[in-house]
Amino acid sequence: MRRATLVVALGLAVIVFFLVRQRWALEKEPQHNLKDVARVEPSPVTPWRNPVHDLHVLFPPATNAMLDARVVSGWTVQIQKQLGRLMHPDENPLRIQRVHHDGQTLGSILVTRVKAAHGGIEIVIGVETNGALRGVLIQSHREPPIVASTITNSAWLKSFAGKTTKSPLRLGTDLPDVPAEARASAEAIAAGVRDQLTVLTFAEMNREARELGRLPHN
Repeated sequence: MRRATLVVALGLAVIVFFLVRQRWALEKEPQHNLKDVARVEPSPVTPWRNPVHDLHVLFPPATNAMLDARVVSGWTVQIQKQLGRLMHPDENPLRIQRVHHDGQTLGSILVTRVKAAHGGIEIVIGVETNGALRGVLIQSHREPPIVASTITNSAWLKSFAGKTTKSPLRLGTDLPDVPAEARASAEAIAAGVRDQLTVLTFAEMNREARELGRLPHN
């Protein structure tokens, strides 16, 4: 009996030892775990900062734009295959600004953020009703002057007009090439535009996509 009691006591002691050790290990590095979590948290949805200005530039006749947020979960596998990566949280639902003139739809506007060499670049993308690009604007960036002068150049941005999901959207191919110091940022913009067009195509195909809300910009 005494021997059995001793075995049980030793077993309990071992369990308590490992529980205390595990708790000590968890409390040892709490800051490291928090950093890891923060690193993978999704960025907030990119806001549309200058709707009046952008509507005037991209769709001059426009009278307003309405938010049409569409869930594309049913197309996740196909979309990710075309993107060559996992979807970002702000791509599903896709926030589409439907541009109107006296009740007639003129096209759509998409807003996205891409990671460039010197920080995030926010892009406003105008799309015709037939899926072709109407234009691209840069609404925010942190690039140095030598890069900024290239990616905000009106001639370079206008070169996106008329492109579709079938267009390569590659520098030196269907987009003008840029100086070496601006190449990384320009490629990030082109990739961001291409990805938004890809997701938009699936959002338009999914007629049963659930509309999440409408927000007017007059």
